[in-house]
Amino acid sequence: MKALGTRFKYVRKLLNKSQEELATDFSVTKQAISNIETCKCFPSIPLLYKLANDYDVNLNYLVLGKGDIFIVKEKTYQSLRETLIQEVETILNARGIK
Repeated sequence: MKALGTRFKYVRKLLNKSQEELATDFSVTKQAISNIETCKCFPSIPLLYKLANDYDVNLNYLVLGKGDIFIVKEKTYQSLRETLIQEVETILNARGIK
């Protein structure tokens, strides 16, 4: 559990948020954030959801220490872009346009 608190604090600092700011964002007290960081309690499911959804924090990293710290949406966008380019090229080639 100690590692989770340490990772939580590290993520907060990467987000450039104070305990007060993060507490406000999550509608909890500063003490609640402090308790998570000092391993006195676990983060709640709604708090974890908000971290993942609003801040793109990878929960595998936060809870288990595995993977990237943030969800890398750029990889998803790059894959989508490549797929779209291939589809457009296929359509153009089918119409004899190069």
